[in-house]
Amino acid sequence: MSKIRAILVEDEPSGMDNLRWKLQNNCPEVEIVAECTNGKEAIRAIKRHLPDLLFLDIRLGDMSGFDVLDAIKHPTFELIFTTSYDEYAIQAIKNSALDYLLKPIDEDELLDAVGKARSKQKSGGASATAETAAQNRFGFPISTGQQFVDLSEVIYAQAEDNVALVYIKDQKPLKISRSLGWLEEELADNGFCRIHHSYLINLHCMTEYIRNEGGFVIMQGGKAISISRRRKDDFLSALERFNLNP
Repeated sequence: MSKIRAILVEDEPSGMDNLRWKLQNNCPEVEIVAECTNGKEAIRAIKRHLPDLLFLDIRLGDMSGFDVLDAIKHPTFELIFTTSYDEYAIQAIKNSALDYLLKPIDEDELLDAVGKARSKQKSGGASATAETAAQNRFGFPISTGQQFVDLSEVIYAQAEDNVALVYIKDQKPLKISRSLGWLEEELADNGFCRIHHSYLINLHCMTEYIRNEGGFVIMQGGKAISISRRRKDDFLSALERFNLNP
């Protein structure tokens, strides 16, 4: 049986240690893929790991747990709140929380909450996976029609005359029948950023940002792309929005 991939969000070290220990000793089906001590770390980890389950404290140092949820456009995880305060229960229900555990967390209540997550995973896992996959696919217009590609596989796109070349992991570049400007508008809400007149990059496929007068990025596969001076502010703003600090 597959593991339940979980992220723990807790700003108190003792609270994190306690939750981790109870999960490791009572819930072997849970695999902890990330531990976050503030909201920004949590948002970044959720986008990178796409967990099955999120244990979320409500009062964090830099923002609230509800702020974290507001920053995730299409959540695909089950949610368990962990808090010392009982006044947020109604707000938790409005956020479709699977459970609401008061600290100190009772082991039996933790087992019950994880059991609910496992049941949801069994009953809805296949359909949720299919829905998520559908949301992440995009039909690129080509001369013969459309070619559908998972956007997570798209590294960057490059202008070529009045059309664009799309560079995809482990594939030959795909020549589409539209301009780079058109592609920029279509993918604006999917983590893509225009950093140069000739380049549109997938921020999630960027491995390094090098500061200098203009700056440049290194993409997966090793491609280095310069950031034009007039697009640098937009690029830095995009990094902040996606919680990828420069």
